[in-house]
Amino acid sequence: MDEKAVKYIVKDEINKFVKDSLDKEIKNQLHKSNSQSRDELIGTIKNALESLTKTLWVKKDFWRNDIK
Repeated sequence: MDEKAVKYIVKDEINKFVKDSLDKEIKNQLHKSNSQSRDELIGTIKNALESLTKTLWVKKDFWRNDIK
């Protein structure tokens, strides 16, 4: 086997893994309640929602004053 054949086989196997089982593996990791990934994801979502709420609250006051 030459280098191109090995690279093709490795790339093909990675693509199969990504298509077939990557979503399942991520779902399994996030399903565990003590997973570090789950905690990070929850923290990120919480921070994003807080930032969105703060931004919309400031915009609400801006539009209320502008309409009057």
